Amino acid sequence: MEENTLWPGSWRENDMEELLRLYRKYLEQAALPQNQKRPFQGAYGLIGGTAPNSFHQQFVQQVEAALAQVPETERREAVEYIFHQPLEHKRNPTVYWMFVAVHGVVMPYLKDLTAEEARDLQWWYERSYPRREQTPVQRRLVALLKKMR
Repeated sequence: MEENTLWPGSWRENDMEELLRLYRKYLEQAALPQNQKRPFQGAYGLIGGTAPNSFHQQFVQQVEAALAQVPETERREAVEYIFHQPLEHKRNPTVYWMFVAVHGVVMPYLKDLTAEEARDLQWWYERSYPRREQTPVQRRLVALLKKMR
């Protein structure tokens, strides 16, 4: 796993067990043959419309719920974990873009950042995810961080 570069501390699996489990489960489901044929089917209205039972939609909802359950003292590590995951899966476009989409669920948890932390996170984020490649959710996240500085 990449070295923690956003905040001091390290990822502690026992503190974020459910979040880590959800990411592992999504990777397993994305690798199934039936999900390889039409990888984004049912996600965000793509390929035949939104499917509420889509494992993509369920993943986003479950990550949002799991993040809410992470103790406040470990939430920064959870946010960092979520931000790093797409970078670790760049070779798989389906996984990469779904993991990017999940970045939107962290926005409510950034409100407690100091101006310095927001600046540092913005700096890291924009270097890790160049603007020319950012999705609308990523642009909103960067705008939020800029506003907090």
